[in-house]
Amino acid sequence: MAMAVIEGNIFTSKAQTLVNTVNCEGIMGAGIALECRLRYPDMFSRYQQFCADKQLAPGKLWLYKAADRWILNFPTKLQWKYPSKLVYLEQGLANFGQTFAQRGIRSIAFPLLGADRGGLAPEQVLTLMQNTLKPVAEHIDVEIYLYRPDVSDELFGRFAQQLQQLDAQQLKLQTGITLKRLETIQQAVSSGRYAQINQLADLPGIGLKTLEQVFQFCQQPPPENISLF
Repeated sequence: MAMAVIEGNIFTSKAQTLVNTVNCEGIMGAGIALECRLRYPDMFSRYQQFCADKQLAPGKLWLYKAADRWILNFPTKLQWKYPSKLVYLEQGLANFGQTFAQRGIRSIAFPLLGADRGGLAPEQVLTLMQNTLKPVAEHIDVEIYLYRPDVSDELFGRFAQQLQQLDAQQLKLQTGITLKRLETIQQAVSSGRYAQINQLADLPGIGLKTLEQVFQFCQQPPPENISLF
């Protein structure tokens, strides 16, 4: 068992469980939270209900078991517009250290908690996480990801390939996205300036609904090769 600090994209991790940083207000609007919202819409709906019922708070953790991996939702702030606090990280990490074994977590990948949208100093957060998670790493593999926006993942690669293989009309039919928006997306992906699907939210005219359509399209199983004779 070991601890590793990795510069890259957490969605390339092979860990059983990924950590998603959240607020307690029911909003997943940016960063890793937005990516998780788009990848796991059922999880997002449940998260909204937990927040509406005031069940989620700093120090409390929620483990969601998806088909491909588990997601540990980790509150780092109360409201989305407020900064994260180190004490919230300390509370959540302490809870995790006491419960990971009984929850069946066998390996885990963390982002740098509260250091992106949360405004905490990355060096301070990394030191806290390394010190607190050291005992955990004696039992399971622990990864801490330092986010790099230029590192792609499997889902983006699949989407980029489909953009090349299918013509605009086929894409429109399969995604429900308008031709104008598809053209904007195709130009952005072919430019090489984008490496993750959530980054396309920065494009003019591309909103959350379009991103949801992209993710639904990417997560469809590939069509079977059927030979008629």
